[in-house]
Amino acid sequence: MNMRKGPIAAATGLAVAGTLWMGGAAGAEVLDESCGSTGCSSSVNDSGTGATAVFNWCLSSGTTGTLTTTEPTCGNQKTYWLSAGGGHTPWSEDWDTLRIDAGWCYKVKFTLPGQPDNTTRYDRRGKSAAWVKVEDFSDAHILAQSSSSCP
Repeated sequence: MNMRKGPIAAATGLAVAGTLWMGGAAGAEVLDESCGSTGCSSSVNDSGTGATAVFNWCLSSGTTGTLTTTEPTCGNQKTYWLSAGGGHTPWSEDWDTLRIDAGWCYKVKFTLPGQPDNTTRYDRRGKSAAWVKVEDFSDAHILAQSSSSCP
């Protein structure tokens, strides 16, 4: 007999969901693999070169645009290829991270409802790859990429 079914399991699930929604659990971004009450995060590739989105951020801190050089390898990690000229992460999934390839400079515009857009350049020319956080309900738009200049 499965003891996890019934009212106690439902109440436990609601308590965990409430904690994640309120941001009370350390590492909540790692545990939240769905489009919760704050909505999905996504990446869109408007540039002429392909790019990679990563499913989990894996750190308990950071806001949209935060960069780390530590590859996120936690949980049910997976990558998604963003084709050139409009590739987009799946609409009904929460993709929290954008990979900035080693040796490249990316120009990325972040959009978040109710906030001004923020355009940032990530220059990894002569450096290792890096990963950038995309918070829930935010979109990261890759506007341009280059290995020879910083667009």
